[in-house]
Amino acid sequence: MKLRIEISDDRSDDTPDEVIIRCKSITDEVRRLQNAFNSALKGSELALTSGNTEYFIPVNDILFFETDGTSGGGHVSAHTKDSMYYSELKLYELEAMLPGYFARISKSCIVNSSKIVSLGRNVTGTAEALFAGTSKKVYVSRMYYKVLKNLIYETRLSKPSH
Repeated sequence: MKLRIEISDDRSDDTPDEVIIRCKSITDEVRRLQNAFNSALKGSELALTSGNTEYFIPVNDILFFETDGTSGGGHVSAHTKDSMYYSELKLYELEAMLPGYFARISKSCIVNSSKIVSLGRNVTGTAEALFAGTSKKVYVSRMYYKVLKNLIYETRLSKPSH
């Protein structure tokens, strides 16, 4: 394994830095690197608002982001176990800057896959994702279900049972 760092002069100041791991398969070594990287990012915080107050919320405390779906992108809310805040960022902007354990699960929702405790499927093909210690839940569209499930398996020690 080798490490290569490239510094690019053609990136704008608002483009987030990106770390890419190229591999033939997800080995234990790659998984350890991914977990170490995700752990390093868990200390980051987002500025979110509630009423007239701005809060600095650790990214790892956020269960999911959702938009109300109104025209023009709507308002993006960030949900923690006990609270709801608002972000001035659009959903696509959050998606580009959040750590790899966050995943888009529908047109209007991004979820913290590390906080999901169960995925239940229904006859229509959508799934319901539940979180520990709260009654909050989100619905995963059919198009994103397999991607989310794979991400959960890749970022946790559990292996899929076939």
